[in-house]
This record gives sequence, C-alpha cells and structure tokens, in this order.
Amino acid sequence: MVKEERMMINREIENLIVKALFKEITDDEQRQLDEWLNVSESNRIFFERLHSEGYLKGAIGDRNRELREESWKRLERRTVGEKGRKIRLFVLRVAAMLALPLLVVGIMWYMSEHDRVDLPLANQEIKVGGSKAVVTLSTGEQLSLFGDTTVCVNDGLATLVNTKDTLNFMKGDHPVVGNSYNVIQIPRGGEYIVRLEDGTTVYLNSESELRIPVHFGKDERLVWLTGEAYFSVKHEKDRKFVVRTNKADIAVLGTEFGVRVYLGEDELLTTLVKGSVEVKSDHDIHRIVPGEQATVDNMGKIEVREVNVDEFVAWKSGRVVFVNARLEDIMDELQRWYDFNVFYSSPELKELRFTMDIMKYKEVSEIFELMEKIKKVSFSVNGNNVILK
Repeated sequence: MVKEERMMINREIENLIVKALFKEITDDEQRQLDEWLNVSESNRIFFERLHSEGYLKGAIGDRNRELREESWKRLERRTVGEKGRKIRLFVLRVAAMLALPLLVVGIMWYMSEHDRVDLPLANQEIKVGGSKAVVTLSTGEQLSLFGDTTVCVNDGLATLVNTKDTLNFMKGDHPVVGNSYNVIQIPRGGEYIVRLEDGTTVYLNSESELRIPVHFGKDERLVWLTGEAYFSVKHEKDRKFVVRTNKADIAVLGTEFGVRVYLGEDELLTTLVKGSVEVKSDHDIHRIVPGEQATVDNMGKIEVREVNVDEFVAWKSGRVVFVNARLEDIMDELQRWYDFNVFYSSPELKELRFTMDIMKYKEVSEIFELMEKIKKVSFSVNGNNVILK
C-alpha cells in the first residue's frame, strides 16, 4: 500500500516536471512543483540534472540516442538540407514532440534507479567540462544546447542552426525594428563555438557571455562580451567589427585575437594573433600588432607588451598553458572548467609557482598528480571539493 502511494506521488511529480520543462504547466501545477522543489535541496538538484548532458546520456540510453539523432537527421534533410528553401521550424514545438517520450522514460529510469531523490551533495564528482550553452533568444525564449544537440530555430527575426558544438546564426533579410538581441551564456564547465551571420567565428570559454544583435547594422558589427573569447573575424572592407566590454572597445576589420574580461578580474587582456586591432577605453587608445597584448585596468589605462600568444589563447584548441603562474590563479582557471570548490590549508600555498602545458580534456586527477610531482603540495578530493595541503 505504501509502495503504491509513493509511485502515485512519483508519477505526479514526473507529470509536473515534464510540463514545466516544456512550459505547458498551469499556475496551480507550478505551485505544486514549487512545493516539491522547496522540500529539499536534493529535489532542486534532481530537477536541474534533467538539463544536463550527463543525465540525458544515462537516462535515454544509446538506443534512444540513435533514434533521436535519426529523427533530427530527417528534420535536417527537410529543412537545412534543401537548398534555397527558407527554414521555418518552430523548434520548441518539434523538439518537445521528439524529446517528450525520451524525457518521460528518463525520469522513470532515474526514479527506478534511486528509491528517493534525496541525493547527498558529497556524491558529486569532478567531471571534465564539455560543450554546453544557454541561448536566450530575442523573444525571451531559452534553449539549452549541448555538444550533441541538433536544432533549428526561427524566432520570426532570424534563423539559428545548432549542429554538434557550433551555433550558427544564419544571414537573414528581415528588417529589424528597435534593439533585438540574442544572448549566449556559457556555464562553469562549458565551452561553445558560435558562428555569426557575417562568417565570424567566436570560441567562448567557461563562464562567459556574448550578446549579439539579431542582425548587424550597416556601419559596424557590434557584440558585447563578458568572460573570455577567441575571435576569428571575417574581413569586411566597409564594416568594422567591435567587441564592447565594461573596460574598453576592441575594433578590427578582419583578424584573430583573444579577449579576456572576467568580472572578478582587474584587467582586460587583448592578445593579437593575426592582423591588427585598436583598443580604446574612455581615457586611452592603442593599436597593437601580432604577438602583442594590450591590458586595460579599471581606470582605463592601457599598456602594451610582447607576449607568447599561445599562453593566452591555447584554451580554444583544447590546451591550457601556465607559465610561472601562481597556484591560486591556476586553481581559479581549473575551477571554471572542471566546476569544483577549492580550499587552502595555508595562504602560503597560493603563492607556489607552476609552469605547465596540459590537455584540458584530461581527468582533473591527472593534473593534480602532475602538480604533486612538480611541487610539495598535495590534493585531497572529497566529492567536488578539493583541499590543498
């Protein structure tokens, strides 16, 4: 009797979760779901895991993944694959039709694997980062993208096509009235590639945000960045490309360069690989050449120096390079990619220096072992917490 009652409750929650994920939930149902979410932090963790790539892999299984991919391939052949035909696919409706049965199966699988959803936080593991992003469309609609997501979206103003780990903004001929933007956010442990309508490619690092207009203007191509990105800008003679940040603007016609401007850091770094860029703050302006890096401080002062560019842009090619770097700075960087918490047994440890060139897709334990061999430091891992001694 007790078992039957619990199954009824589980089925009810399954129902509410599915409706919430596809935005078909009523106000009364949302209140019921909120009550369940507020019962414990574990319930919220469970709900959030339904959006994660790792959960979906376990939930739907290899066979369902093949079926899903084949369904998307058939859709692509009918939309993107037909030359000269406009894509008119309202993705949320179609995605729901394809994903709903798999999601329900996934929830049932999860609940059958765990008698209850009260999962201890200590069981979280440190996982290698991967391709994932959240896109907020100009309409306010949000999409969660992963490295295996294939999707086409037409929001009435522009067409977006995502295949594998790249989000493509298709060139459109719709007139845009007012300010309409799409926003790409990369969470901790994430990265993504964005190809803009002009052919410019942007590699976005963890904890970054790129805001772009639905269509570029006639005189310039302007985007807004927080975090870190590598730009390979398509050359256009008549329209410069401008990256706007909270510290300075970086203007180019066609080039390749890296920009790092995290909110918690004191300086903006612009590292030039090819071409030339102009860095302009409220109080200063400098043009730099390949092999140079411009730093902009909080007062708008710009300084230029020669650097080994690989040290600053290798991340977009799957490597992380540290040259005589402080341990605290290294751990801050690793935290963004592997999404863990770090604690120091003494403040002196933060000042240890390391030089390393590592593959960013390695298990973090391998990196810790390497650092232990280089210096007298030890790493103790408990769930997703790392203690340095």
